[in-house]
Amino acid sequence: MTAIIKQNAMKKSFIIFILGAWGTVSHAQDTAYVSRDKTTALFFKSAVKLISKPTSDFDVTQKEDALITIKALDANFTPTRIKVQDVNTAKVYHIPVEYSYGRAGKRIDVDGATPMTIRVIKSAEFNYNNVIAQLVTGKRKDVVDHEKTGGIKAWIDKLSLAGNRIFFRLDIRNKSNLPYEIDFVRFYIRDLKAVARMATHEQEIVPLITTLHKKTTIGHKQEIAKVFGFHRFSLSEDQALNIELYERNGNRHLYLQLKQKDMDDLKTITPAAQQPVNAIAANTL
Repeated sequence: MTAIIKQNAMKKSFIIFILGAWGTVSHAQDTAYVSRDKTTALFFKSAVKLISKPTSDFDVTQKEDALITIKALDANFTPTRIKVQDVNTAKVYHIPVEYSYGRAGKRIDVDGATPMTIRVIKSAEFNYNNVIAQLVTGKRKDVVDHEKTGGIKAWIDKLSLAGNRIFFRLDIRNKSNLPYEIDFVRFYIRDLKAVARMATHEQEIVPLITTLHKKTTIGHKQEIAKVFGFHRFSLSEDQALNIELYERNGNRHLYLQLKQKDMDDLKTITPAAQQPVNAIAANTL
């Protein structure tokens, strides 16, 4: 009888130990590759906070509750890790950070995060679903820029202003026999002219609203139209918004620009008023 009591006590102590350690479990993640020219974005499935102190070799910024961006300040930093903790579950993520120009500038979904999933936000003024419906339908018009490579062509069109958001449509067409899978789309503001051997300053911006989903593939003779919405921004005559479209496991990348003169022709859209309303929102990089 005494032996049974001791055995049960040992089991109970083991269970208590496991439960006590549960909140401090660390989760290893894919390496976040960064460079001085490209910003890497970490998307989490819920709110997080930084618990490690970043070194002076790179910049770590918490853009939103579940979004952290990383950019290198020095190309020669020693590979390191940052610690991020889930606010709700107390789980700790150890994220390796290394320098790599070619692999930097991508989006990493941490612990099954799905930032491209459409979520609902509250807006006190406008129904942006109505804006998206107007932009995503109909033929292409008011083209701002276009680019093509390897049978793939993309256009920036329907540049518009609605409420406090700037919108445009990205049209992509595939005339090749090889399917085109989108890896990610990157947006940043950069000076048009850069003095030789000087570091180029760029400002990464993340769309608040998008209809582009992860792992979108465009087949032969297929064309898609996707809408992106941003906080209202402005450009000087010496700046441009750069849009980079990257192919997954391929090299048919596309580079487009939106310049200050294009902003002069912004079309104003009046969304349907509603108090309050739901708006489509999601992030992309």
